[in-house]
Amino acid sequence: MPSTFLPCEVGSLTWNASETAEFYAVTAKTNNGHQVQLSTNETWTFISEFLCGQEYFLYVQAVDSVCTSLPSQPSTLKSEPCPPTGVSSFMNCISNIAVVSWNSSAGADFYTATVTQGDGQSKSCWSDSKQCGMSNINCGQNYTVTVVASNEKCNSDTSQANTLQSVPCIPTGVDVKMDCSTNKALVSWISSKGALSYKVTAQSTQGAMSFCQSTKLMCTLANLTCGQDYSVQVVAQDDICSSLPSQATKFASVPCTPSIGSVVLDCFTNSALLDWANAEGALNYTATAQTSSGHVSTCTSNFTNCELMDLQCGQTYNVFTVASNGNCSSPPSTMLQVESDVVTVLNCSTNTALVKWKASIGADYYIVQAFGVEEHESGCETDTQSCVLPDLMCGFTYNISVIAVNSMCNVSQSDMTQLQAVPCVPQQVKARVVCKSGAVAVSWEPSKDASLYTTVAQGNGGYASTCKSNGTTCLFNDLLCGLNYSITVSASDETCSSARSSAVQLNTVSCVPRNVTAKMVCSNNTGVVSWEGEGVYSYMVQAFGPDGHKTQCNSTTTNCQLPNMHCGQLYNLTVTAQDGLCDNSRAYLSLQSVPCRPTYVKASLLCYSNSAAVTWEQASGALSYLAVGVTANRSHQTECNNTMTYCTLRNLQCGQTYNVSVFSQDESCSSVASDKAYMRTAPCAPQDVAVNTQCDDGAMNVSWSPNPDAQYFHVAAVSNTGARLYCNSSNTYCNISGLPCGQKYNVTVLSVRDDCESKPSAVVKTSSAPCVPRNAEGHLDCVSNSAWMAWDASEGALSYFVLAKGVGGHNSSCTTTTSPCNVPDLNCGTRYTFHITAVNKYCNSNHSTPFELETGPCALTSVSVVTECDSDTILVNWEITKDAPLYLVTAEGHDQTLISCNSSSNSCVLPDIRCDMQYSIIVSASSDKCSSLRSPPKKIQTAPCVPDNVTVLASCEKNGARVTWGQSPVATSYLLTATGRDGHVARCNTSVTNCNLTDLHCGQTYSINITASGDNCTSKPRTSSFRTVPCGPSGLAVDINCGTNSAMLSWGASEGTVEYLGFAQAMDGNMLYCHSTVPFCTMEGLECGRVYNFSVKASNGVCNSSLSAPLQAGAAPCAPTALKVRMQKIGQAHWAMTSWDSVNCSDVEYLAEITGRIQNNPQALMDVFSYWLPRRYFEFPMPCSTAYNLTVRARNSGGVSKPSTAFTGVTVPCSPQNVRYSGNRDSAVLSWNASVFATRYTVYSVSGSGRVELCNTTGLYCQLTNFYPNATEVTASNAVGDSIPNRNITGPVQDRRRRDLRTSEIFADFDKDLETPEVTVTVSGVSLYVNWTTVKDATEYTLVIEEEQKDQEAIQPPIVRTTEGNFYKVTDLKPWTTYCIRLAAKNTIKQSNYSIRPICRSTGASK
Repeated sequence: MPSTFLPCEVGSLTWNASETAEFYAVTAKTNNGHQVQLSTNETWTFISEFLCGQEYFLYVQAVDSVCTSLPSQPSTLKSEPCPPTGVSSFMNCISNIAVVSWNSSAGADFYTATVTQGDGQSKSCWSDSKQCGMSNINCGQNYTVTVVASNEKCNSDTSQANTLQSVPCIPTGVDVKMDCSTNKALVSWISSKGALSYKVTAQSTQGAMSFCQSTKLMCTLANLTCGQDYSVQVVAQDDICSSLPSQATKFASVPCTPSIGSVVLDCFTNSALLDWANAEGALNYTATAQTSSGHVSTCTSNFTNCELMDLQCGQTYNVFTVASNGNCSSPPSTMLQVESDVVTVLNCSTNTALVKWKASIGADYYIVQAFGVEEHESGCETDTQSCVLPDLMCGFTYNISVIAVNSMCNVSQSDMTQLQAVPCVPQQVKARVVCKSGAVAVSWEPSKDASLYTTVAQGNGGYASTCKSNGTTCLFNDLLCGLNYSITVSASDETCSSARSSAVQLNTVSCVPRNVTAKMVCSNNTGVVSWEGEGVYSYMVQAFGPDGHKTQCNSTTTNCQLPNMHCGQLYNLTVTAQDGLCDNSRAYLSLQSVPCRPTYVKASLLCYSNSAAVTWEQASGALSYLAVGVTANRSHQTECNNTMTYCTLRNLQCGQTYNVSVFSQDESCSSVASDKAYMRTAPCAPQDVAVNTQCDDGAMNVSWSPNPDAQYFHVAAVSNTGARLYCNSSNTYCNISGLPCGQKYNVTVLSVRDDCESKPSAVVKTSSAPCVPRNAEGHLDCVSNSAWMAWDASEGALSYFVLAKGVGGHNSSCTTTTSPCNVPDLNCGTRYTFHITAVNKYCNSNHSTPFELETGPCALTSVSVVTECDSDTILVNWEITKDAPLYLVTAEGHDQTLISCNSSSNSCVLPDIRCDMQYSIIVSASSDKCSSLRSPPKKIQTAPCVPDNVTVLASCEKNGARVTWGQSPVATSYLLTATGRDGHVARCNTSVTNCNLTDLHCGQTYSINITASGDNCTSKPRTSSFRTVPCGPSGLAVDINCGTNSAMLSWGASEGTVEYLGFAQAMDGNMLYCHSTVPFCTMEGLECGRVYNFSVKASNGVCNSSLSAPLQAGAAPCAPTALKVRMQKIGQAHWAMTSWDSVNCSDVEYLAEITGRIQNNPQALMDVFSYWLPRRYFEFPMPCSTAYNLTVRARNSGGVSKPSTAFTGVTVPCSPQNVRYSGNRDSAVLSWNASVFATRYTVYSVSGSGRVELCNTTGLYCQLTNFYPNATEVTASNAVGDSIPNRNITGPVQDRRRRDLRTSEIFADFDKDLETPEVTVTVSGVSLYVNWTTVKDATEYTLVIEEEQKDQEAIQPPIVRTTEGNFYKVTDLKPWTTYCIRLAAKNTIKQSNYSIRPICRSTGASK
């Protein structure tokens, strides 16, 4: 008994010795045929040629010099597993797990994956599947990945190595150094293993972010927010993964610049008290006052004010403040000028001057004098320390002094101070369009002492442009075309700006026509040009042809027609927009006119192929040509095309006259027809050819129908030996004589006209008479009392007829296709004359030479034969005659087989009778001569055999089968029964050996039984089976992928199917296909915008099912990508200017949809659609403080795309509400409510012609000095833009004013919430009547009506209504539907809560 041991690469096999063995043959074999053989004299061996991953069966045979023993019982062993293939790996960057995967290996029970560092350290994991993972992989390492397959005893060779890069290491040693001058932070760190780049992120405690990236070990953070405490972290990156962030390092940005509030000058102590707004990030402040002569005074404070000491009298100081955090100092604040004596403040809007001074000791009042350099003067008197100088002249320079006066008439005059008044408004403003460039030039007269002019062009579409100039002209190059602009000019100096000049209205140059297209109306050679444009008086289209032809048309619409264009010309088109001033806005394009018609057309008949060669001269503008041949009666047309000046018209009808025309063609048009050429085709082949064979004369007569197109006819008769016989005739018949016997002929007739012959007529077959049979001979069959006739074969014979004529008038015959033939049922004791006739389809030969035979004498009678259906014997009985001691019974089958038995009695049993036989049985005395005593033959048929040679051919069209079987000589009928697996039964009873089964159930396996029935017996059944046509697939579904222009078809599986074939038919008949062995396939090559009918059919390899019900689906375009939104302020509203990329598909329209939450309130929703338009942009008016999603869909004739990926954004914030201040005009704190989505708030002063920023903060308040509520506005802003300003500012009531009780009550209620109204609802039909209690201080009410949602119904948007009364009627609701109502009260400041629980009511029937 052999045993095995397997140390992996080598297997060892041992066995017990076998007596008399000279050596041993060892064989190792796998199930798939691999075999290793060797021989040895020992009782052991080693085997090393094993294939990996195989199970081997090992056996040993003992061999001596003569014999080889039987193989031993096999021993099994498994070879070492095959090395794994397809090894791949990747890192899970977050969990730091290395995942290794591979393909299965033959012979493997489990696998071990190993990752190895460059220094040899490694980690492993094992799995019995095709992947495993290893955690805690060292960072920043390049690993080599290998996999080994193992079974119980062996490991495979190592797989081919794969490389893996682990996650980069976390950066360390992060350090930050501030550049105080630029407010930038230089971040550095120590290199991280495995890092290719680094990303630095800094976040302040208030959420401000700053980023930078670098491949080096340092990076500069810009865009830091001043005065913030930041935490910075560094992340190392490679091509795939990022490390975890480093430890946070903290630093502070440069403090914010302080905003100086006010300066209070103490004239007695020559000091000034300075205050400022708190600066983010500041620990202390340093204030500095400096004169132009260099005198400096400073003070330092931890608070927001300090006192500047030792100011010099009569000096003007520039004052600024710097904030510091101990590391960096902020940029200095805006400088503030402080005078220690007389100060003048010019009011630019009123051109008046406020003069201030310090008090003079002993003064009773003061006189202020202003003397203009141009001799105008102004003045004022006051007992206070300030005075307003009125009625200053624009553009004047004034010298101002203050005189102190008392009762003693002592006068003390101050130093002279100079003041420049507001510049004058520019006059004679003129604007004109520079036609050549489309720019707008503006000019005006100079304003005295103006140093700068600002020109504003305000468009009627909300677009404005500004141009600044030091001179008296300005050129606008950026104005939009085709708009009306209102142009104004203002003058300014270093202090003030004048009011705007009177507006000048101007229309800019017309826009160049857009989307200009041109196409030809091929039928009348008219060019149609169309374009897009607006705001244009008229358009002119000019066309210039290379042949010098010019034409033009004018239109006030967006299209124009150019008639009577010359053929075959490439016209250059110019479309000019005319505005009556500048007519140089032009668009250019080209247009190919209709090609010229071909000339000198000729057509020549090619008789041998019945085609026509057509030629012509080249036509201008033609890219290709189409030749058309039409019969004179227009019953047939044929075409050919070519890019050259010739082509061949094929498949012409015989016997016709064709009119041939040629058309020139380009990409879009076809020319008018050329002059016609005429051509007559070859005559038609003769029809109704008939052959009458005249057998006795050895001739044939050929006839046909008349053909007037032929001059004569040529008849050819070709025999099977190749002999050819001919005749020609101008009539409709022809005779060919002298036909030899036994020949077959193919007869054809040609029509001939001139030198052109028609195609041959259809072949008519005929034959001459068969030759007479020769060498006829015959002999008697004594058993069956018949005669066997034999002869030599005759030429041309298809069958033979043998006739036996008896002397007494009895005849018998036989017919056969070959010699010999058995003439049956001859009478005993009769002389017969035999002759043979040869027969074919057309003639009979003459009789052969006759000869005679005489049958044997008549003898025994009363013979009977009996057999049973299932028996293999025949019982024969007869009457005993004298002197016949032994009787011989002989049965001869129809196949000439003999069976016999003998008996000395009156019966005998014939054994070994076969089914399907016809036996002739005679009884005779013991003699083998026909002349001996014998009976007449007795005939009997045995039972039919079981039908054999059964074949089943599927009948695909009729969903059935044609079943055939072998012929039974004795069967008179056959019964076929087919039973399906589902119980369906089909039967067929027939007398022939085939049967057609129809209307079987699809996809079924049918078992069939066939029995044969004779006169009295039926055979046992023959069984077989077959499968019917597969059922048509059902449940067809189509998923179209617009990106790949393909469709995934899927359907329910059809039983018995081996292949499926999918179809997609476009409306123009174009067909696409896919095939699959599984119930899905991918249809490639769909054309975007087409609608397809999809269907599928199943096949079992023989038959195809019917097509599934067609499913119509369109190849809709993909959703647009690259959505963009830009917010544009137009008037007092903001618009979302949306755009997107075009879709790669023709005839596409787009629909944009914006959904959003107003005020980020989930109960205040918006849903707005655009129109379906072909353009790639749309404008939506947008509410402020709204979070929105923009999606766009595309459509064409193929359908509507899915919505695009949503673009998410927010609009500009709403104006800050509830703006109020506390304090007074010298120092006030301005506060407001938060605006949704606002990130910053800005306070402006609007006292002059422009606006000046007073405060910019992320908080909800600002500290202001010199505060004027009526000249202040507040805006909220975010990254999108600024809100509409709010100038509605409230504040405390002055104590000296009389209190208005109603106003006090209103402001007292500002901090009180409004009450929630109590609601009642009644129903009438499909209307709801809603009433509620009036709420104190409410000015309006918001009513929300929501439809109750049912399962699987689309969510309906709520109905929202606003009213000022205390009731509302909601009409035209859905009948039998439940609606829920909620209500809230509101005023301009507050809004109550909505009803705690909605009131729900159901409507009734509609009227």
